Amino acid sequence: MITVSLLGMDYYEAINQTKLLHKKLKEAYGVEDNELEFFAPDSFIIHDGFEQTSFRLNVKVEAPYDEQDKEEMVRDIIFESLKNVAIHIRVVFNYFDPEHEYIKIDPDYPEYMNDKNTVKADDHDHEDDFDPAEYDEIHDEPYMGDIISEFDDYIKENPDASNEEVYAALAGIRDKVTASHHETDEDQQAFEDAEAD
Repeated sequence: MITVSLLGMDYYEAINQTKLLHKKLKEAYGVEDNELEFFAPDSFIIHDGFEQTSFRLNVKVEAPYDEQDKEEMVRDIIFESLKNVAIHIRVVFNYFDPEHEYIKIDPDYPEYMNDKNTVKADDHDHEDDFDPAEYDEIHDEPYMGDIISEFDDYIKENPDASNEEVYAALAGIRDKVTASHHETDEDQQAFEDAEAD
């Protein structure tokens, strides 16, 4: 088994990158599809207290001793394939004696999950189940009005207001805007009717 560890790469990015890298490395090593896999933990590269993720990438390749002659070719494939993932890339090869590798495969299950044997959950709402009122409750629209002008007017009218008074005025404006933003169409119509009278 050959395992390629991608340390310091976002694992969602790793999933996308390994789709292409898998085929290239499988061909370079001349191994079967089930003899190559990738490991992409949720990890960070850190130097002197600064996160280096997406700036530096460490790649570790574990392979049997008899694959050493392919090291330079594999190194070049990794550098070329991942050049857009990180600025600096380090590749380390660790070799092992296959006599000390043990793999247990459960015959009741496929060896790897793939598009054909994986169930994908449907996370989209069905049109038959669509309830506009429920959608509005869950997906509240952002307030697009002008809260700043009302606050600016307060500041102009009260230039000597204390910090506490300014904060209280801002909190009052916020509460009023929040309340008006969440009221129903009927409430809004009643408010407009009252304003007209």
